[in-house]
Amino acid sequence: MLIREEVEYRRVEELREHPLNRMLNSPLGSMEAALLENSIDEMGIQEPLWVTGENVIISGHERWKIAKQKGMGEVPVRVVESVTEEEMLYLLVMANDARRGDEKDPMRKARKIKVLYDYWGITVGRPKKGHDDHNARKTRHDVANLVGEGERTARRLLRLLDLIPELQELVSRGVIGVVAGNELAALSEKEQRQLYEAITRSNVKEVRSQEIQAIRSELEYLRERRSQQVDLQEEQLDLLDMKEDVLAEMEEQDAADGGLKNELPEEDREWHTELEKEIPKTAIDAVAPTLEASSARNLRRRLLIKKLDKAEKLIERLEQDLLPFFDNLMDAVVRERVHDIVGQLMRVSERLDEAVSGR
Repeated sequence: MLIREEVEYRRVEELREHPLNRMLNSPLGSMEAALLENSIDEMGIQEPLWVTGENVIISGHERWKIAKQKGMGEVPVRVVESVTEEEMLYLLVMANDARRGDEKDPMRKARKIKVLYDYWGITVGRPKKGHDDHNARKTRHDVANLVGEGERTARRLLRLLDLIPELQELVSRGVIGVVAGNELAALSEKEQRQLYEAITRSNVKEVRSQEIQAIRSELEYLRERRSQQVDLQEEQLDLLDMKEDVLAEMEEQDAADGGLKNELPEEDREWHTELEKEIPKTAIDAVAPTLEASSARNLRRRLLIKKLDKAEKLIERLEQDLLPFFDNLMDAVVRERVHDIVGQLMRVSERLDEAVSGR
């Protein structure tokens, strides 16, 4: 890769945006865009764009857009020669990040981390103890610093790339958070697509991680149940096959002896026919009756348990934070606030007691 020192001028209409720019870099905010436009109005384009020999822009997309809007004929450029696709993506990330600052979109940040991992030869996943890609020019820690995140957050961001494109878009829009996105990323593509359709159909504004955790738990339970059902039915079919083999041998023996042909008892024939109908063809076929009968109730139960766990921790935190100060409550305003909180807790306690007792 070689970036020429000399500056050239190329016509604005001949330049074109890199196809992955919008996936890796967010557009400038209104204030930043206005400042850049004012700067170009006053002093022109001071920093040349970086382009390939084929006029593909690597750095300077926002300057190029403003130049187009203002009808400028030419812009200054520096040509990047002998650049591989991997190197081009690296420059697309690093050169633009240096100018724009912190990226707010989790999905774009995740793609940037992946580009840097690929460029520096860093493997995806948690490193083994005492090992952090010693052959790489950089480490996971270096990449995390470059994108302004900790290593743990960087790993979580990378997992978002396992989401289907439609769910990735919801992450970018803020409907799904990083933690909830990680929970969804553990599901199969089919399950992700079903959940996406449910989310959009119901016009859900925010997907909470506790809800996705409950859904994951239920789906795992249903998958395990389906697996057990399939194993059981396979065992039953094996038994039937053995029985039919024995009957066939008996029929052959009867025929050889000139005896009468014995037929399979009526109840056994019916059982075999019904059993074939019940063999699961897909995971959805296997769990459909369970989904209709109890899945919604189980999901609510799982979610309630998670919320109760969280409530218990909040109560413990409240107790730890407030009790040490109760002996010194002399201020009337503070006492009144405490009295209000106690009243709220009592009302919640009464409602919970009514729900538990079934009143």
